[in-house]
Amino acid sequence: MNRKSANPAKIALRELKKSEIPSIFPLITLHNPKITKRLFTLRLKDILPFGYRAMAAFDGKRMVAVSGFWIHSRFWCGRQLDIDNFFVHPEYRGAKLGAQLVAWLEAKAIEEKCDLMVLDAYVDSFLAHRFYHREGFATTGYHFTKVPGSKTPWGMKE
Repeated sequence: MNRKSANPAKIALRELKKSEIPSIFPLITLHNPKITKRLFTLRLKDILPFGYRAMAAFDGKRMVAVSGFWIHSRFWCGRQLDIDNFFVHPEYRGAKLGAQLVAWLEAKAIEEKCDLMVLDAYVDSFLAHRFYHREGFATTGYHFTKVPGSKTPWGMKE
């Protein structure tokens, strides 16, 4: 499959049942290559009770894109849909599938009466930045990280 042969009309998007969420692991490892199955399982067990949800795109039975999301409220913005681990399989990029995922998530945000959609993107993910700007997102702040008990930035070794 390549992007020229990907047919967006044949792609089905839907929210995953809680029991199906573990099936996102293969796409999550493409997006986060350092995550092991064990670590994925531990983190999933930790986040599910806090309302973590996921939606996916399917080409037939094959999962080809995924986005986790949370719906919660914050003082600064009200109710928000927080996008987490938005990923389209490289074979399907350029076929407007990412735009379909954003549209699905936006419809979910409207349905859930959210005031805002938010997401984080790595500083060096320039193609992702361009995509999100094209989809109507704006860069409105910075996401700061700190490893507790350390002066070392997240992702760096001491």
